[in-house]
Amino acid sequence: MTGRRDPDIIIAGAGAVGTLLAHALAMRGFEIALIDAASGEDPISVRTSALSRGSLQRLSDLGAWPLEGVEAAPLRALHILDRGGSGRLTFDSADIGEACLGVIVNHGRLESALRARARTRGVAWHGDRAQAVRIGNARIEVTMKGGGRLGAPLLIAADGAQSVIRDELGVGVLQYRYGQTAVCADIRLGRAHEGVAWQRFLAHGPCALLPLPEPCRASLIWSAADVEARRLRDLSDAQFAAALNDAFGDHLGRLEVDSKRAYFPLVASHAQDYVGARFALVGDAAHRVHPLAGQGVNLGFADASALIASLQAARARSADLGSRRTLRPYERERKADNLAMLAATDLLNRMFCDDRPWVRAMLRAGLNIADTLPALKAFFMDAAGARVLQSPDVAGERP
Repeated sequence: MTGRRDPDIIIAGAGAVGTLLAHALAMRGFEIALIDAASGEDPISVRTSALSRGSLQRLSDLGAWPLEGVEAAPLRALHILDRGGSGRLTFDSADIGEACLGVIVNHGRLESALRARARTRGVAWHGDRAQAVRIGNARIEVTMKGGGRLGAPLLIAADGAQSVIRDELGVGVLQYRYGQTAVCADIRLGRAHEGVAWQRFLAHGPCALLPLPEPCRASLIWSAADVEARRLRDLSDAQFAAALNDAFGDHLGRLEVDSKRAYFPLVASHAQDYVGARFALVGDAAHRVHPLAGQGVNLGFADASALIASLQAARARSADLGSRRTLRPYERERKADNLAMLAATDLLNRMFCDDRPWVRAMLRAGLNIADTLPALKAFFMDAAGARVLQSPDVAGERP
C-alpha cells in the first residue's frame, strides 16, 4: 500500500455489483478501496443469474463482458404456465428480432470473474469487514472489524441485503417476508432444453427451470412455501426428484437432481434513501425483489451504471463526489424503476398464489390473451431489457 494516495471512493462488499463498480470506476481513473472478507476463490454454487441483454450491454460498456471463466447459456425463449397448465404465455427472442433474450450464468462464477477483473485494475483490496462509519464534513471514515480505518469523500454500500453500512448509517428499510423459500439445485433433464426456460406457477409460488450450458441440464429455482420447503429439505434426492416431477410436469422429460440443494428465504426490501451526504446504496443493500422475474442482478447492474454516470459527471465539473447534489441524479433515476419492479413482482406472486377460483380463471384467461398479442409481449420483453440498440457479445448468438 506504500506510495498509494487516499482513495476517492470506498466500496463495501465484493459481490457482483460491488466488484463491477470497483472495476469500472478504477478503469475510469478513480482510486478505489474495496472492503470485503471474501477469499476471492471460485465458489461453485447452484445459484444462477439471468442476465438480460440490457445488462450484457452495460457490462460490455463498462469493460466487464465477456468474462473469462463465465460460461453463458443463451436464453432463447421463456414458457410461462399457470398451475393447471391451461394458461400459457411464451416470450420468444425471435419475435423481437434477437437471437436470445439474455443468458444464464452461474452466480458464483460471475462474482469470481468480476473480482478477478477488479484486481487487474489496481483496486486496493482490504480483506476485512466494515464495522462502523463516521461522517465528517469532507469525508466518511470506515472502521473495519480488524481495527483498520479508511477514509474517502464517498462510501458505496454494496454489502447485500443485510447491509452493515446501511444499518450503521441509520437508513430505514421497508421489508416484507414472503413466507417462501427458494429451493435451488442443478437438474438433469430427460430431454434437451434447446435454450428455453420454463416457469410454472404452483399453489405456493413459481417453479422455474433455466437452461444451463449443457443441453440436458437446467437450474431449478422453486419458490415454495416455508412449510413445504422444510418438507422438501428432509427428502432424499430421489424423493425430491419425484416431488419435482409431480409439481412441474413432463415438459422437459424425467427430472433428476444433479447437485446439492440450497435453500434461501425470500424477502422483499427497499431502502427509504439510496443516498445521503457521503454515501450511496446499490444492489441488494438498496432493494431486493422476488426472483420470479429474474431481475435482481439486472437491477443491481443498472444501479452501478447510473451511479458511475453521476460520478463521472461530477468529476468532469470538479464537484465533490460525496455531495448530495452529485448523488441525487443516481437516486432519481433508479428509485422509480426499482420500486416498479418490486411492486410488479410482488403483485404477480400474490395473484398466482391466490386460490380463489375467479382469480385463477382471470389469470388463466390473461395469460392466454396476452399470448395472442405480439405488441404486448414485445413491450414486456423490452421492459425486461431483452432488446438493446447495440449488440453485446452474447454467447451462442448467431449472426
